[in-house]
Amino acid sequence: MIETNRSLDRLKTIIKSIPHKSGVYRYYDTSKNLLYIGKAKDLKNRVGSYFQDSLDMSTRIRLMVSQIESIEYSLVNSDKEAILMEANLIHSLQPRYNILLKDDKSYSYVRVTRDPIPSVYLTRRKYDPNSRYFGPFTRQFAISDVLRTLRIIFPFCLEKKPTGKPCNYVSIKQCDGICCGWEEIEIYNERMEQLVNVLSGRTNIAVDWIKMRMQGAVEKGNFALASLWRDKIRLLSDTIADQKVVLPQAQDIDIITLVTKADTEGMQYGSVYLQNIRAGKITNVNNFLMTGTEVIDEPEDGGLQMHFLTRFLASYKSGQNEEVPILLEVFEGAI
Repeated sequence: MIETNRSLDRLKTIIKSIPHKSGVYRYYDTSKNLLYIGKAKDLKNRVGSYFQDSLDMSTRIRLMVSQIESIEYSLVNSDKEAILMEANLIHSLQPRYNILLKDDKSYSYVRVTRDPIPSVYLTRRKYDPNSRYFGPFTRQFAISDVLRTLRIIFPFCLEKKPTGKPCNYVSIKQCDGICCGWEEIEIYNERMEQLVNVLSGRTNIAVDWIKMRMQGAVEKGNFALASLWRDKIRLLSDTIADQKVVLPQAQDIDIITLVTKADTEGMQYGSVYLQNIRAGKITNVNNFLMTGTEVIDEPEDGGLQMHFLTRFLASYKSGQNEEVPILLEVFEGAI
């Protein structure tokens, strides 16, 4: 969903149309430079808060707001889905004001170590070249909640190496005993790989892995264990797996949506919304606006849609270093 304007009054008018739903919002300046990416449980309230007179607003935020020319937002199913989408976009697009916050304590990363016993931590900075990092996440309490859920599904140990005795998390079933020799490292690493799949957006792989273990328990007649695996699938689905912003497979694809309409005087207007998806995750979004006179002076067969798509695709593909499939969606009379 995209909105553009050239005045504060116009921005406030647009904000009135934003729904009270979870999503990710993006601010752009007059040159279409990306200023900031944020997420919210309630988009209308969050975006609107930037345009209210407040003595508590920092100088940096006031400066950013003064540069906002257009607003884009994407609706999602849940706040947890918005957390992951926000992190993906910040990581790939590096917005100006998000970058300024790199050293701010509100930013966190999920660190997966490569110790003899791999583990998972939240950290403020990326300091270990041997670890894998996911993020940044702008709200630590939110990603902490996601990690607590993932630890129930995929128990992991916080010890760096075997100690010969159970750690404090064994008794509460958040560690299966890798620390004291109760579990083989191959089984532990396989489970950690599934946790990484979830953090990477490949949730479907983790769900299939759990289903295989559930089916194995059923075949052995261990229905109590099968029910535990079933509960893990439900918990994972409730937490992450139903994301609209992540494809069922870890695919690379560009989605281009073109919408056109002619006014009563015959002038044609259009908008194209571009989404770049890599490994199943949205890594870039962009919007292009046009009128009939900008695209075609003398209408021929196909009209605005065909001529715009021909010109846009030729220009777009020439600037790409990789061959990625394109999904086109074309709508008429929808503006």
